[in-house]
Amino acid sequence: KLFTRKKILELFVLELKNAKTKMRYSSNELHKIFENNFMNYNFCGNMPFHKQWNDMLNNYSKVLTKADIDLLYNFGKALGTSDLNGELSNIDMHINLLNAQILQSQNCIDSKSKVYRTLGLSSGLAVAIILI
Repeated sequence: KLFTRKKILELFVLELKNAKTKMRYSSNELHKIFENNFMNYNFCGNMPFHKQWNDMLNNYSKVLTKADIDLLYNFGKALGTSDLNGELSNIDMHINLLNAQILQSQNCIDSKSKVYRTLGLSSGLAVAIILI
């Protein structure tokens, strides 16, 4: 689960960078910018974008932490409320925040993997002592 969380956060960063590029060079509506299978979700124009964004986030609620979901929810809530420069700044800010979440996720992976390695070593030593 820890590796999956990190991988999904990294995917969100990549997808947001792509969306930023599309936003900068086109004047399309949000659902058009995000329509091409963004995070395995197809946004369409017949439903409000923010509802679709929240539905898409629900697909990741079992893997991402509450802090991750809240961050992405707030991003989606703010999306479409500003001019182009404001939108691009919002994306940049959330990419930076997601990168901080990725770093925190990596630290969690590192600390838990140390525990598992120590546990494995301790178990192995205990079995060796019992066999001797």
